[in-house]
Amino acid sequence: MSNPTNSTKASSLSVSSKKPQAKHNDISAKEKTTDKLGLSNPALWYSGGFIALFVAIALYDGELLSMLVNTGFAWSVKILGPYWQLLLLLTFLIGLGLAAGRTGKVILGGTTKPELDGFRWVAIIFCTLLAGGGVFWAAAEPIAHFVSPPPLYGAQDDPYKSAVNALSQSFMHWGFLAWSIVGSLTSIVVMHLHYDKGLPLKPRILLYPVLGERALKGQIGALIDACCIIAVAAGTIGPIGFLGLQVSYALNVLFDIPDGFTTQLIIILFAIVLYTVSALSGLNRGMQMLSRYNVILAVALMAYILLFGPTGFIFNVYIQGVGTMLDNGDLPR
Repeated sequence: MSNPTNSTKASSLSVSSKKPQAKHNDISAKEKTTDKLGLSNPALWYSGGFIALFVAIALYDGELLSMLVNTGFAWSVKILGPYWQLLLLLTFLIGLGLAAGRTGKVILGGTTKPELDGFRWVAIIFCTLLAGGGVFWAAAEPIAHFVSPPPLYGAQDDPYKSAVNALSQSFMHWGFLAWSIVGSLTSIVVMHLHYDKGLPLKPRILLYPVLGERALKGQIGALIDACCIIAVAAGTIGPIGFLGLQVSYALNVLFDIPDGFTTQLIIILFAIVLYTVSALSGLNRGMQMLSRYNVILAVALMAYILLFGPTGFIFNVYIQGVGTMLDNGDLPR
């Protein structure tokens, strides 16, 4: 017959031994949740802290924020302007060399057969990089430069020459030089390092050839990722805001819908929901479908303008604009 005292002690030991294990399991579960949400990633706190500070300053004193942004922009143009010019030109030449040489036949991505055909892939790239800003500034930027000529060209008495100069300035932002950075060379480097070298799919791997392992670990890598996150946020918020403004104005002109904050907010929220659903549906479904239809509609609109608009004027000004851009060192001084 067993001793009740010993049974009680055994039960107590059993319970006491389970409590630390349960506590350990709770800690592990919390750590897994934290890791899953990315709360332990320093890049989240760096980028989130900067964006939160930016928003706080905007709410507290909008004029102060505008002054800080304008001062920083003027400094970056003055100090980094020559570097930006060389970067654009060299990136384009390197990308052109990679495409025309033997490397142009190299297959990236760890697969022999592409998941998407060329048209769908190009459509996704176009829509991703142009976004709502491209729809607005494609027409607004040349008009802005036509009304207020860039300092490089000065005031022009000839309206035709002013139009050529305005397009020349716009081609720097939306032409092949800019696309060589945002649409080709960077993607090639990321694909090679991620799929062929097995590095994590993070912005920090772009500096791996320069910094080595330091770019992948520690605070340096976190700062690199944070800078890219801030850049993406800044490049996304602006186009969405412009989209709300331009669609709201168009609805007012066409259907007399009030062009106010409420209309703009509804449009922006609808766009955010549409973008989110498209992203959640995956690359092969919603994203490629919306991108493909966007490009088809854009090509149809372009064809309509060329056929029923001033066709000769469009071709002549386009060719002269590209020539003027190249003749003036491809970038404004």
